[in-house]
Amino acid sequence: MKPRDLFDMLLLAAIWGASFLFLRIASPALGPAMVAAGRVTGAALLLVPWVVMRGQAGAWHGKVWPLGVTAMLACVLPFLGLSQAARSLPAGLLSILNASTPIWGALVGWLWVREPLPPLRLLGLGIGFGGVIWLISHSAQVSLHGDGVACALALGSALMYAVAMHYNKHKLQGMSALGSSAGTLGMAALMLAFPALALGPQPMHAATEARWQAVPASAWLSLLALALVCTGWAYLLFYRLIDRIGPSQAMTVTFLIPAFGMLWSALFLDETITLPMLMSTAAIAAGTWLSNRAAWA
Repeated sequence: MKPRDLFDMLLLAAIWGASFLFLRIASPALGPAMVAAGRVTGAALLLVPWVVMRGQAGAWHGKVWPLGVTAMLACVLPFLGLSQAARSLPAGLLSILNASTPIWGALVGWLWVREPLPPLRLLGLGIGFGGVIWLISHSAQVSLHGDGVACALALGSALMYAVAMHYNKHKLQGMSALGSSAGTLGMAALMLAFPALALGPQPMHAATEARWQAVPASAWLSLLALALVCTGWAYLLFYRLIDRIGPSQAMTVTFLIPAFGMLWSALFLDETITLPMLMSTAAIAAGTWLSNRAAWA
């Protein structure tokens, strides 16, 4: 891998790792609906014109229904789930749980399209999911009485990403990855924008006024960074990386995201990086590599 490609991969991991930091800041003040809506709308405003300028918008013709389903699976449900989970879970922990997406992808591929699941892949699934379970049960940052639902939402969001990847592969064949993502984000924006505006801000603390004027500037800036940097610009960076080094190598960025997620949360939110978090990250990374070994070899 060339130094430029390695730099872009590290930059992308740092950006996607920061998304959990921004979620943790924005969601308690704005609520999951507004965070999800703002994220997809801002990213769509960045990516859709880019696709139009490149002359790829014609690929959307006749694909409204598949793009709508993909938007629901890849954006609406997971972004709402992660935004809700971020109201109670630490950002570092959330980044680790989200790293289970490739493991879910291997499981969904086996159940849906009957992809082979030889012993090594099966071992990878076991190690990966074991790491997730061990993290939740041994983390001092999680109280299963109050945060069990949040953990389930985070893992469910990762599962939705995995389902969306397989659906996208079968229903949006022939469409470029950038065109598919821009169309998906545009559809998600149409689905989420009006409900979010109608609901208004949903502060987590009852004492906080549910008015737009009461939302702190830090929440708005975090949402702006989440939309334009962690979603819009990150997608462009990711697809540029795919063009240069191929999808298999580009997907190895998955291994780096939790490390940056924990780093940013420790630096800016004073969260603690614990031994269970590090060990679970290693287990999930090992499980991810084994369960996707054939695809990434």
